Amino acid sequence: MKFKALFYWIVAILEIISLQFEIDIIHQIAKPLLMISLLTYFWDQSDGRRNEKWVSYVTLALAFSWIGDIMLLFTVKHFLFFFAGLSAFLAAHIVYIVAYKKATFKDSFSFRWSAFPFIIIAYLGLMAYLILPYVDSVIQVPIALYALIIASMVVAAWYRKNQTTNESFQFVVLGAALFTISDSILAINRFSHTIPYAGIAVMSTYIVAQWLIVNGLLKHKSEV
Repeated sequence: MKFKALFYWIVAILEIISLQFEIDIIHQIAKPLLMISLLTYFWDQSDGRRNEKWVSYVTLALAFSWIGDIMLLFTVKHFLFFFAGLSAFLAAHIVYIVAYKKATFKDSFSFRWSAFPFIIIAYLGLMAYLILPYVDSVIQVPIALYALIIASMVVAAWYRKNQTTNESFQFVVLGAALFTISDSILAINRFSHTIPYAGIAVMSTYIVAQWLIVNGLLKHKSEV
Protein backbone atom coordinates (compact mmCIF):
# COMPACT_ATOMS: atom_id res chain seq x y z
CA MET A 1 0.00 0.00 0.00
CA LYS A 2 1.37 3.38 -0.97
CA PHE A 3 2.34 5.72 1.85
CA LYS A 4 -0.34 8.31 1.01
CA ALA A 5 -3.05 5.65 1.20
CA LEU A 6 -1.59 4.28 4.41
CA PHE A 7 -1.49 7.78 5.90
CA TYR A 8 -5.21 8.25 5.20
CA TRP A 9 -6.05 5.06 7.09
CA ILE A 10 -3.72 5.93 9.96
CA VAL A 11 -5.51 9.28 10.32
CA ALA A 12 -8.86 7.47 10.05
CA ILE A 13 -7.95 5.03 12.82
CA LEU A 14 -6.78 7.90 15.03
CA GLU A 15 -10.09 9.67 14.43
CA ILE A 16 -12.09 6.58 15.46
CA ILE A 17 -9.89 6.08 18.54
CA SER A 18 -10.39 9.73 19.50
CA LEU A 19 -14.16 9.27 19.35
CA GLN A 20 -14.18 5.98 21.21
CA PHE A 21 -12.03 7.27 24.09
CA GLU A 22 -13.13 10.92 23.86
CA ILE A 23 -9.61 12.26 23.24
CA ASP A 24 -10.54 15.71 21.98
CA ILE A 25 -7.04 16.86 21.01
CA ILE A 26 -6.59 13.90 18.63
CA HIS A 27 -10.08 14.50 17.22
CA GLN A 28 -9.28 18.17 16.56
CA ILE A 29 -6.17 17.15 14.62
CA ALA A 30 -7.28 13.95 12.89
CA LYS A 31 -10.62 15.07 11.51
CA PRO A 32 -9.28 18.02 9.45
CA LEU A 33 -6.45 15.80 8.22
CA LEU A 34 -8.82 13.20 6.75
CA MET A 35 -9.75 15.00 3.55
CA ILE A 36 -6.31 16.57 3.19
CA SER A 37 -4.70 13.13 3.24
CA LEU A 38 -7.32 11.71 0.87
CA LEU A 39 -6.89 14.63 -1.51
CA THR A 40 -3.10 14.15 -1.45
CA TYR A 41 -3.60 10.47 -2.26
CA PHE A 42 -6.08 11.29 -5.03
CA TRP A 43 -3.75 13.79 -6.69
CA ASP A 44 -0.92 11.28 -6.58
CA GLN A 45 -3.07 8.57 -8.15
CA SER A 46 -4.59 10.86 -10.78
CA ASP A 47 -1.23 12.15 -11.96
CA GLY A 48 -1.25 12.04 -15.76
CA ARG A 49 -5.05 12.28 -15.86
CA ARG A 50 -5.45 15.95 -14.90
CA ASN A 51 -6.86 16.71 -18.36
CA GLU A 52 -9.91 14.56 -17.54
CA LYS A 53 -12.58 16.95 -16.30
CA TRP A 54 -13.85 14.73 -13.51
CA VAL A 55 -10.51 15.04 -11.68
CA SER A 56 -11.11 18.75 -11.03
CA TYR A 57 -14.62 18.08 -9.73
CA VAL A 58 -13.45 15.37 -7.34
CA THR A 59 -10.79 17.77 -6.06
CA LEU A 60 -13.49 20.38 -5.45
CA ALA A 61 -15.79 17.86 -3.75
CA LEU A 62 -13.02 16.84 -1.35
CA ALA A 63 -12.27 20.51 -0.65
CA PHE A 64 -15.92 21.17 0.24
CA SER A 65 -15.91 18.01 2.39
CA TRP A 66 -12.84 19.31 4.22
CA ILE A 67 -14.63 22.61 4.92
CA GLY A 68 -17.66 20.66 6.13
CA ASP A 69 -15.53 18.57 8.49
CA ILE A 70 -14.00 21.70 10.01
CA MET A 71 -17.36 23.46 10.41
CA LEU A 72 -18.83 20.46 12.20
CA LEU A 73 -15.99 20.56 14.71
CA PHE A 74 -17.41 23.82 16.06
CA THR A 75 -21.09 22.90 16.35
CA VAL A 76 -20.74 22.73 20.13
CA LYS A 77 -19.89 26.44 20.12
CA HIS A 78 -22.72 27.63 17.90
CA PHE A 79 -25.53 25.87 16.05
CA LEU A 80 -24.86 27.95 12.93
CA PHE A 81 -21.64 25.99 12.37
CA PHE A 82 -23.81 22.92 11.80
CA PHE A 83 -25.58 24.62 8.91
CA ALA A 84 -22.30 25.93 7.56
CA GLY A 85 -21.09 22.33 7.52
CA LEU A 86 -24.38 21.21 5.99
CA SER A 87 -23.95 23.79 3.21
CA ALA A 88 -20.38 22.65 2.50
CA PHE A 89 -21.44 19.01 2.21
CA LEU A 90 -24.43 20.03 0.09
CA ALA A 91 -21.97 21.63 -2.32
CA ALA A 92 -19.75 18.52 -2.18
CA HIS A 93 -22.66 16.26 -3.16
CA ILE A 94 -23.62 18.51 -6.08
CA VAL A 95 -20.02 18.54 -7.33
CA TYR A 96 -19.82 14.77 -6.95
CA ILE A 97 -22.90 14.44 -9.19
CA VAL A 98 -21.08 16.40 -11.88
CA ALA A 99 -17.94 14.30 -11.34
CA TYR A 100 -19.99 11.11 -11.78
CA LYS A 101 -21.36 12.40 -15.08
CA LYS A 102 -17.93 13.41 -16.34
CA ALA A 103 -16.45 10.03 -15.35
CA THR A 104 -18.50 8.14 -17.93
CA PHE A 105 -17.77 6.95 -21.44
CA LYS A 106 -19.94 9.57 -23.14
CA ASP A 107 -20.25 12.26 -20.46
CA SER A 108 -23.80 11.14 -19.78
CA PHE A 109 -25.86 8.94 -17.49
CA SER A 110 -27.63 5.79 -18.64
CA PHE A 111 -31.27 6.42 -17.72
CA ARG A 112 -32.88 3.02 -17.92
CA TRP A 113 -35.71 1.45 -15.96
CA SER A 114 -34.60 0.45 -12.50
CA ALA A 115 -36.21 -0.04 -9.12
CA PHE A 116 -33.22 1.61 -7.44
CA PRO A 117 -34.51 5.24 -7.56
CA PHE A 118 -37.77 4.10 -5.96
CA ILE A 119 -35.84 2.42 -3.17
CA ILE A 120 -34.08 5.74 -2.56
CA ILE A 121 -37.42 7.58 -2.58
CA ALA A 122 -38.74 5.13 0.02
CA TYR A 123 -35.60 5.70 2.06
CA LEU A 124 -36.16 9.46 1.87
CA GLY A 125 -39.70 8.97 3.11
CA LEU A 126 -38.42 6.97 6.07
CA MET A 127 -35.88 9.66 6.93
CA ALA A 128 -38.56 12.35 6.71
CA TYR A 129 -40.74 10.34 9.08
CA LEU A 130 -37.88 9.88 11.56
CA ILE A 131 -36.50 13.43 11.49
CA LEU A 132 -38.83 16.20 10.27
CA PRO A 133 -41.48 15.96 13.04
CA TYR A 134 -38.76 16.66 15.60
CA VAL A 135 -37.28 19.83 14.07
CA ASP A 136 -38.54 23.41 13.90
CA SER A 137 -40.38 24.30 10.72
CA VAL A 138 -37.75 26.91 9.86
CA ILE A 139 -35.08 24.24 9.37
CA GLN A 140 -37.27 21.57 7.79
CA VAL A 141 -36.74 23.04 4.32
CA PRO A 142 -32.90 23.04 4.36
CA ILE A 143 -32.86 19.53 5.82
CA ALA A 144 -35.31 18.30 3.18
CA LEU A 145 -33.25 20.00 0.44
CA TYR A 146 -30.09 18.32 1.71
CA ALA A 147 -31.79 14.93 1.76
CA LEU A 148 -33.00 15.45 -1.81
CA ILE A 149 -29.50 16.36 -3.03
CA ILE A 150 -27.77 13.42 -1.37
CA ALA A 151 -30.46 11.10 -2.73
CA SER A 152 -29.78 12.54 -6.19
CA MET A 153 -26.08 11.87 -5.64
CA VAL A 154 -26.77 8.18 -4.98
CA VAL A 155 -29.10 7.89 -7.95
CA ALA A 156 -26.51 9.59 -10.17
CA ALA A 157 -23.96 7.01 -9.03
CA TRP A 158 -26.39 4.25 -9.99
CA TYR A 159 -26.99 5.64 -13.47
CA ARG A 160 -23.28 5.35 -14.30
CA LYS A 161 -24.04 1.69 -14.86
CA ASN A 162 -22.79 0.54 -18.28
CA GLN A 163 -21.20 3.96 -18.74
CA THR A 164 -17.97 3.11 -16.96
CA THR A 165 -16.03 0.05 -15.87
CA ASN A 166 -17.91 -2.38 -13.62
CA GLU A 167 -15.41 -1.89 -10.82
CA SER A 168 -15.75 1.89 -10.97
CA PHE A 169 -19.54 1.62 -10.94
CA GLN A 170 -19.61 -0.75 -7.97
CA PHE A 171 -17.15 1.22 -5.86
CA VAL A 172 -18.91 4.54 -6.42
CA VAL A 173 -22.42 3.21 -5.79
CA LEU A 174 -21.35 1.58 -2.55
CA GLY A 175 -19.49 4.71 -1.47
CA ALA A 176 -22.47 6.94 -2.27
CA ALA A 177 -24.79 4.62 -0.31
CA LEU A 178 -22.47 4.67 2.71
CA PHE A 179 -22.28 8.47 2.51
CA THR A 180 -26.07 8.55 2.69
CA ILE A 181 -26.08 6.22 5.68
CA SER A 182 -23.46 8.37 7.42
CA ASP A 183 -25.50 11.54 6.94
CA SER A 184 -28.68 9.78 8.01
CA ILE A 185 -27.17 8.58 11.28
CA LEU A 186 -25.86 12.09 11.94
CA ALA A 187 -29.26 13.68 11.31
CA ILE A 188 -31.28 11.15 13.30
CA ASN A 189 -28.93 11.34 16.27
CA ARG A 190 -28.87 15.13 16.23
CA PHE A 191 -32.55 15.88 15.69
CA SER A 192 -34.73 12.99 16.82
CA HIS A 193 -33.40 9.77 18.38
CA THR A 194 -30.19 9.08 20.25
CA ILE A 195 -28.11 6.39 18.55
CA PRO A 196 -25.45 4.54 20.59
CA TYR A 197 -21.93 5.19 19.28
CA ALA A 198 -23.35 7.56 16.69
CA GLY A 199 -20.09 9.49 16.29
CA ILE A 200 -18.14 6.35 15.51
CA ALA A 201 -20.85 5.10 13.13
CA VAL A 202 -21.00 8.44 11.30
CA MET A 203 -17.25 8.75 10.85
CA SER A 204 -16.64 5.08 10.03
CA THR A 205 -19.17 5.07 7.19
CA TYR A 206 -18.01 8.53 6.03
CA ILE A 207 -14.34 7.48 5.93
CA VAL A 208 -15.07 4.34 3.93
CA ALA A 209 -17.56 6.18 1.69
CA GLN A 210 -15.09 8.84 0.62
CA TRP A 211 -12.38 6.23 0.03
CA LEU A 212 -14.68 4.12 -2.15
CA ILE A 213 -15.95 7.08 -4.19
CA VAL A 214 -12.46 8.42 -4.86
CA ASN A 215 -11.00 5.03 -5.75
CA GLY A 216 -14.06 4.10 -7.76
CA LEU A 217 -13.65 7.19 -9.92
CA LEU A 218 -9.96 6.46 -10.26
CA LYS A 219 -10.93 3.06 -11.71
CA HIS A 220 -12.86 4.74 -14.50
CA LYS A 221 -11.28 4.39 -17.92
CA SER A 222 -12.19 6.16 -21.12
CA GLU A 223 -13.94 3.99 -23.66
CA VAL A 224 -11.48 2.45 -26.09
